[in-house]
Amino acid sequence: MHSDHALLNVLIVDDEMEACTNLKHMLREYVDKEINIVGIANNTREAEAQIISFSPEAVFLDIEMPNENAFHFLSRVSPFNFEVIFVTAYDEYAIRAFKLNAVDYILKPISITELTEAVQKLKEKIRYKHILSENAVSYTEISNQVNNKAKSQRITLKDNNSIEVVEFRDIFFVEAQGSYVRILFLKGNETREIILSGSLTDYEELMPSDLFYRIHKSYLINCIHVKKILKDEYSQVVIRDVFTLPISRRRFAPLLQYLKNNDYYHE
Repeated sequence: MHSDHALLNVLIVDDEMEACTNLKHMLREYVDKEINIVGIANNTREAEAQIISFSPEAVFLDIEMPNENAFHFLSRVSPFNFEVIFVTAYDEYAIRAFKLNAVDYILKPISITELTEAVQKLKEKIRYKHILSENAVSYTEISNQVNNKAKSQRITLKDNNSIEVVEFRDIFFVEAQGSYVRILFLKGNETREIILSGSLTDYEELMPSDLFYRIHKSYLINCIHVKKILKDEYSQVVIRDVFTLPISRRRFAPLLQYLKNNDYYHE
C-alpha cells in the first residue's frame, strides 16, 4: 500500500543544469521533504536510461531540449508508467501538454505556490492509481481508467494569474478571439471567464464530443446548456437563457440533428 507519507520518487529532466539544481532545491526545501530525487538528466537520452534504472513515479520534464523535445520523447517511450509535470519557459505548449494528460504545466520562473499545487495534484493522482492497483487490475487498465476519468469529467484551465479545474459539464461555451480563446464556465454559483492561448480547433479536440458542438467558426458550445434555437433572419442559439450566439448556415441543420439525436433539445 502507498502511504501518504511514503517517499515520492521523481526524476528531473532539463538541459540546463542550473534549472535542475534550482528545481531540486525548491522541491526539497519548500514543497515536500518526502520527495526523493532519484536522478537528474540533461537530455532525453540520459532521461531514458534513468527511467529504466530508477522507475520514477513522476518526471519533471522541460519541453525544449537539444536533439529531441519532450513531446517526441514521450511519444517514443510510450507507453510509460510515470506521471509527467512539464516545466518550461514557453506557454504555447499548454494545449499539447493537456492533450497528453499531464498532471500539470509549470512556467518558468517557477512559482513555489504553483509547484506546491502541482505536487499535490501529482500525489493525488498517484494515490488514486495505487488504490486501483490494490484491486488487482493491470497498470494499463489503471492508466486507462485514470486518463478516461480525467478526460471525461474535468479540464485544468490555466492563465498567467490563476488555475481553474473545471468540470466539462460546467463549461458554457468557448469563443475564438484571434490566437486566443475565451472560455465561460460556472464556478460555484458564479459565471466566470478565462482567456487562454490556442485556437478553437485545439479546444474542440480537447472537449468531449458527446457534450460539445462547433456551431460557428468562432463558437464551440456545451449542448447541455442549450435552452432555445432562434430562427429569424440569422439562426442563433440561446445558452442558459443568458448568452445568444450565432449559428453558421452550414452548421444549422447538422446542429439540430445532433441535438435531437443526443436528446439535448426538441423543438
